Amino acid sequence: MILMDSGSSVEVLFYDTFKRMEISDDILIPSTYRIYGFNGTMTVPKGEVTLRVSDGQGYLDTLTTFCVVDVVSPYKAILGRPWIASIKGLASAYDQKLRFPSYRGVVEVLGDPQAARQCMQMDTQQNEERRSRQRREKNKAKEAKAAEELEKVLSQSIASYETGEQEIL
Repeated sequence: MILMDSGSSVEVLFYDTFKRMEISDDILIPSTYRIYGFNGTMTVPKGEVTLRVSDGQGYLDTLTTFCVVDVVSPYKAILGRPWIASIKGLASAYDQKLRFPSYRGVVEVLGDPQAARQCMQMDTQQNEERRSRQRREKNKAKEAKAAEELEKVLSQSIASYETGEQEIL
């Protein structure tokens, strides 16, 4: 459940995955940047960590620096343009394949179309829930501001009435 994103300029490890790896937060190096456009918002990383990425079969073994972010995602990590380029790889979203050269020839890693569809559906659902929550919060804030304005106008009207002033609203 790792997304190969040739549009991403950073490798991302989600904090939930980081915690499941039973790694201490103490090894996180403070991050010097923010990620913009992630889930439609700005994301402040919890830090960076360098981990070994391996295919488990001996074809691929690289050290990769991940930006650790605490956001909800159906993925465990995102490997972006820098990582794909570092292994001299070629990622095809259409074919759901990653191809890269190794000492044994070209290696091809195939994605799981069903798992990819499930991740996309979960991601779409989570984004819609986030947008819906933001709309509700925005509407609540508007209602609170309107109620505050109404209360202010009513208080002024009552004060004017009590002092005997004639004021037309």
